[in-house]
Amino acid sequence: LQGQTSEVQRRREGGAVYIECPYTQTEYDYTKHWCLQRDGQWQSLVFTYSGGKGQSRDKRITIKDDTTRKTVSITMTDLKTEDSGTYFCGIYINYNYVPLRTISLNVFHGEYLYPTPNQLFNHPTLVTASLSCSSSENTLVILSVVLFILLLLALVTSTALGVRHYKLLRRAGTWGGLVPGRAFPQPGSTGSRGSSQEDSKGPPYINLDVQSQPSPEDPLYCNVEPSQAHRTPQHVEYAIIAFNQSPRNGRK
Repeated sequence: LQGQTSEVQRRREGGAVYIECPYTQTEYDYTKHWCLQRDGQWQSLVFTYSGGKGQSRDKRITIKDDTTRKTVSITMTDLKTEDSGTYFCGIYINYNYVPLRTISLNVFHGEYLYPTPNQLFNHPTLVTASLSCSSSENTLVILSVVLFILLLLALVTSTALGVRHYKLLRRAGTWGGLVPGRAFPQPGSTGSRGSSQEDSKGPPYINLDVQSQPSPEDPLYCNVEPSQAHRTPQHVEYAIIAFNQSPRNGRK
């Protein structure tokens, strides 16, 4: 008899299994069955007549007879661990089951095991369907990791640019004044230096813009344009300026 050697099929819980059983011309007109062995007895789960199609009550098992190819096919979906057992597809002749192919099905919990070369060659469609869920999960994990890396790189780049911008602002701030909170005339501002063309007779001078009354101990600062550093020395008159201790709203 055909199908006496048991073939092992391993599937993850929730998956599917697809079996094809070829038959001969003499077995053409007989009913085809998908049977499960229980307590040493064979129990028919689903059957079909020649060229027909059958389905179990829970619609998880489908059997179809293709008379053109002389092949009966069985599909079991939404597998459960209790579906594990020994099955066979066969024909019913003279009140006896004649196995065409015997299957030992093992349904397990956990991650999907990669298909064997035989499964890939014989049933590529079902293997692809079984792998689709696992493949989509892996793709989601990879995309999450890539997005996290890009976000981390953007954060590091923005932090580096912020630090660099802060340093540039800090350097530029030294030209605005040497004492925090006190304003000084900027290079090129009007009135900070007397023009020799306007008053050729008088000596050159520099205005000190003092916005608040300092204490006698506080030094005074002023900004001098770099272009003035290498000019021909000229006669300069100095004056000593003293501040009394009058209130801030009065100045002498």
